[in-house]
Amino acid sequence: MTRPSSRQASNAFHSVKGGAKESLGKAVGAEQFAAEGAAEKANAATRSAQGHAQGTSDSVAGRAKALIGAATGNKSIEAQGHMQSASGDARRAVNK
Repeated sequence: MTRPSSRQASNAFHSVKGGAKESLGKAVGAEQFAAEGAAEKANAATRSAQGHAQGTSDSVAGRAKALIGAATGNKSIEAQGHMQSASGDARRAVNK
């Protein structure tokens, strides 16, 4: 699995690259080149949104797990929930 920081860098790179291709294509009248750039930029935004959604899911699930652990007195489950929630929060932050 790719580390969040390299995934973020990859999405940013493809977003900028796609935007540049789109702008250049429009400037020189190369519709196909502009369309490819727009698609690359859109794909980068989609990947970022997917990462943010997964982070939200992990964060919510972790908080629920921590609450269940606390309610039942199971410190191990509670700690696992806190870790999952923190991981989800980090993933969301990386994929803003």
